[in-house]
Amino acid sequence: MTVTRQQVIDMVGQTDDECLVEILETGATSAELAEAWRWIGGDRRTLGDNQPLRPAIVEELFDILSTEDPEWDEV
Repeated sequence: MTVTRQQVIDMVGQTDDECLVEILETGATSAELAEAWRWIGGDRRTLGDNQPLRPAIVEELFDILSTEDPEWDEV
């Protein structure tokens, strides 16, 4: 099931509409968004191998989220 607008806000906080739309357009699941959000914090593959993730979607989410705040690139 794809992530909802409210799930995005609950996970990453308030964000601008453009970023929110970009995230929703990926068709990502909440697990994929959670994984990308953890990547922002420097963790990789934090979910178990039994959790189905599409790496390209997680990477796309990471790119969207990391361009939202330029300081994240410095972490």
